[in-house]
Amino acid sequence: MSFFHKRSKAETALKCFHKPPGYYNCAQAVFKAFQEEFDISNERIAEFAKYGNGKAEKGYCGAYYAAKELLKDQPELLKEFQTLFQEKSEYLTCFDIRFNYTMSCKNLVRLSSDLLEKLVPVEDAKK
Repeated sequence: MSFFHKRSKAETALKCFHKPPGYYNCAQAVFKAFQEEFDISNERIAEFAKYGNGKAEKGYCGAYYAAKELLKDQPELLKEFQTLFQEKSEYLTCFDIRFNYTMSCKNLVRLSSDLLEKLVPVEDAKK
């Protein structure tokens, strides 16, 4: 039995969400959590600074949008992710989620990371 706790991807994402040193937004935090598995460069994470706070394509939640980008080449997983995400959050756009206060941004980062971690086994992420 190991005495070391393996940090979940959600824990990793939340550790850098709006916290130093990076003060990452929701989209960046999800990307950062999966940086190694998806071979995401620091430059790519920096680019995603523009997708937080409802500024992602179609007004999507940034945490949702980041996962959507990571799964874009896996349409079956993307559809499953979208279904599961929407079941929990009710909406996909930042505005609708905030307006109806279905979930906090912190919980959306957690949700997105947890779903990604369950749907994409680490060894399959780089394929």
